[in-house]
Amino acid sequence: MAVENFDYPHASQILTEQGIKLIKGDGHILVADCAEAADIKVQTSLIHPGQTTRGQYCFKVTGSGKSGFLALELPKVYNIITGDVAVSADVTADGTKQTVEVAENGIKGVGVAGTPPTGPAVLVELRVKG
Repeated sequence: MAVENFDYPHASQILTEQGIKLIKGDGHILVADCAEAADIKVQTSLIHPGQTTRGQYCFKVTGSGKSGFLALELPKVYNIITGDVAVSADVTADGTKQTVEVAENGIKGVGVAGTPPTGPAVLVELRVKG
């Protein structure tokens, strides 16, 4: 009998190729090429040669689009932008964890771009809110 552990498939390869650490997820939020899918965009001052759009990571939402979960570590984040999904995101900045809500077709500044300004933020979790 197989037991689902929710580990992100090919996480070590994605870390090497794109510079993003993916930890666990339910399979409904997937890393995507920014030219092909951008349900969720994360802007970062982290520059990696594997990014399809410089300074940005994109994610597509699969299934019904009403739920999704992804645990990750993405440093130096300053904006989270959504398409046709609402997102709840956990970030850590200056040693403090906070949850930010991003409405459908919205944008939310975090970290150094947040209000009030804080240190660089690390995105640690994304959740699609249906």
